[in-house]
Parts: sequence; C-alpha cells; structure tokens
Amino acid sequence: MIVKIIIGPTASGKSALAVERALGDNGTIINADAMQCYDALPILTAQPTESEKQNIPHTLYGVLKANERMSAADWVSMAATEIEKAHNEGRTPYLVGGTGMYIKALTEGLSPMPDIPTEVRADVRARPLDELYALLQEADAPSAARLKPTDTQRVMRAVEVLLATGTPLSEWQAIPLQKPSTAWQFHTITLSPPKEVLEAKIRTRLDAMLKAGAMDEVKALSDKIDAGEVPADAPITVAHGFKYLRRVLKHEMSLEEALELTAIETRQYTKRQRTWLRHQLKADEALPA
Repeated sequence: MIVKIIIGPTASGKSALAVERALGDNGTIINADAMQCYDALPILTAQPTESEKQNIPHTLYGVLKANERMSAADWVSMAATEIEKAHNEGRTPYLVGGTGMYIKALTEGLSPMPDIPTEVRADVRARPLDELYALLQEADAPSAARLKPTDTQRVMRAVEVLLATGTPLSEWQAIPLQKPSTAWQFHTITLSPPKEVLEAKIRTRLDAMLKAGAMDEVKALSDKIDAGEVPADAPITVAHGFKYLRRVLKHEMSLEEALELTAIETRQYTKRQRTWLRHQLKADEALPA
C-alpha cells in the first residue's frame, strides 16, 4: 500500500502541492503538522480553509481542543487509522505537514513511551530549568549529554519520564522501535524553496493572516487563558506569532514589532526544519518549491 508524504518548511507550499497531487490521484490529505491538529488558531497555523477542502477529504485538522495535549505516539495512532481508512475507500493517503518528528515516528517507528500523570507534569513545569537539567545530569547522563541546557521542552520531557517511571528517558529510547504497519510503502516528496523566496513568503503570509482574522482567534484563545480555561503553557500557545500578537492585545507591544518578531521566529524555525530534512529524511522527490 502506497502512502505519500509531502513535507517541507513552514510556508513552502505543502498544502497547495498536496491539493494538486491529491486531485489527480483520488487522494485523502492527512495532517502531519502538530499545531494544525488544534482547533484554536486555524488561521495563524495556516490550516486549509473550507473552500480549499471542498473537493478532497482532509483529516486530523482541528481535532484537538486548546487545552489538550498529544504525543507523537497519539498522532501516529490517529494517522494510522486514517491511512487504513483511505486505503479501504480506494484513496491514496497524503501525509502533509512540517512536523518531522511525526513523520519519522510513522516511517521508522517509536519506542514505547509512558503516559505522564498530570501532577508530574505540573511539578516539572514549576521547577527552574537549571534545576531540571542538573537532575538529568545526575540521573540520566546520556539524555543530558544529548540535550542543550536551554532546550526547555525536551529537558522537561526527559525529567517527566524519569519522575513518572523511575526509568531514564535514554533507557526507554533504547527499546526497539515499534512500527504501526509493515505493509505500507512510503513515497516522500520534500519541498525546499530558496531561502530568499521562503523569507518573502513568510512575511506575505503573516499579512494575509491578519486580513483573514488572525487577531480575533488570538483574542479568543487569550481570553480562555486569562479565564483559566486553557493552561498558559498549553502546546498551542507556541504557535508562531501567538505570544507576540497576544502582547499587542494587552498593549505591551506594537503590531509592527509583533509581526517582525514573528517573522524572525518563523525564519529561525524554517532553518531548523531545512536542516532536519537534509539529515533525517530521504526524499523520493525533492522539489525546489
């Protein structure tokens, strides 16, 4: 069974290419972008619009509430279900997104990972980062050596696993990988526009998002955070631009400054994505744009 993957940096044109290919291939588009799994910021996370989804089935977009969390294993499980559903309907599944960790987990497999109790996660997030890293150095030296002391999310994750299970993350990761299916044949298409083209598209896209109503959805999520309905550290809050546009709403920053900082943040992220694609993924088709 063929499973097609379209992956590339933010703003590289993945969604447009997916629609073009899927239209000619009786395809189903399956989201492989972590932020686009949430329903809270569809404009800011560049989810396909309703008109763009009209002629092709799109799945795993906006399936999570803002206060929910999803691991790579959770996504793999949901994606596997959608892949099988597409095949059963005689459709070609197209996995589309920029979250390389998800694609790698699906194609190469995952080490089994424990669920983290809410109280453990809260405990870890209340501690200073330097304290967490020191704990890793003492109890999980391989993970500490692999992670930068400033890599907040990954350091917290390693400590969460350690405290929740008593077993270092490095030992969990040494367990043989588990693949969801050996019957799938992956065909990977990577997009990598020239740097200057990508940077221009990033700012143009930000302006288009504002015109489409991005500030309204930022305000809606910000209000839920202020009301205690959504945690301030919920995963969706790291969507590019949210923290800066929220500061605009609170009169702590100008809109122009927020847009510039968002563009810088997005450019830095696309640089990491391009590096990951070069070193972590073998492409069957490599396209410039």
